[in-house]
Amino acid sequence: MPLFTGLQEFGSSVVDTDPTLGTCSPAEATVRNRIHFANLHFSFPTTSPESVRLRGAVRTNRLSFPAYLATFSEAYTVNWGKEEVVYGRADPIPVYSNTRRDVTLGFMIPCYDSDDAHENLKKVNTLIKNLYPGYIKTTGGSNILNTPPLVRIKFANLLINHTNPSQGLLGYIKTFNHNFGIKERGVLMESGLLTAGFLAPRVIDFNLTFTVLHEGTVGWDSDKPDTFIGGNDYPYRTKTSFGQVASLAAEGIGLGVDYAYNKIFK
Repeated sequence: MPLFTGLQEFGSSVVDTDPTLGTCSPAEATVRNRIHFANLHFSFPTTSPESVRLRGAVRTNRLSFPAYLATFSEAYTVNWGKEEVVYGRADPIPVYSNTRRDVTLGFMIPCYDSDDAHENLKKVNTLIKNLYPGYIKTTGGSNILNTPPLVRIKFANLLINHTNPSQGLLGYIKTFNHNFGIKERGVLMESGLLTAGFLAPRVIDFNLTFTVLHEGTVGWDSDKPDTFIGGNDYPYRTKTSFGQVASLAAEGIGLGVDYAYNKIFK
């Protein structure tokens, strides 16, 4: 990837270019511009219409929401099978299968005015549309499922790719629900030539559950005591050393932006 393009990507991760920065309250815009982790970032590696082919990889535009988090929880489910054919054994033999990681997020977005609500609704539309898969047309005109609706989610040091901290976690959204709170908060109304019958929420409240797809091996190295495959900062990044800062800077200019399809569809 060209250095200039990499620097652009790195800059966009530090300075948010979200259009709602121009419509939200001035105080909120100040916080979001000064604190780079004040936003929750989504990208859509397989279904985004903005995706472009780039040297066998795909780059997607991000969708950013102000991180007014109300809920953040994770569940790790360790799945075991069992073997009961051993004669005379009191307990079945446990057989490890896998460990699943599920994230639950809930957050509330206040809308400063009808323009801000309009921009936030656009982002909600984009998120909902990316819960559906991608299709290709056959020569006969039929639609065939081509790409599942995978998503990357990145938030501060809590939701990151442990092999590449400049990326978000790859996975899929299992449930998504939102509430405009119209009964409690009312709505913003506009009526005009271009906005006839326009209703907008004062607050957008939504929740989602997200299952993480591990992109590399995660576990202990049996040949090297005290060595965890996946890094010491799994799953949450902690305060970095000078060497780690240099590594993150290198990732920011290109190593954390692209990903190949063969890493997703094996």
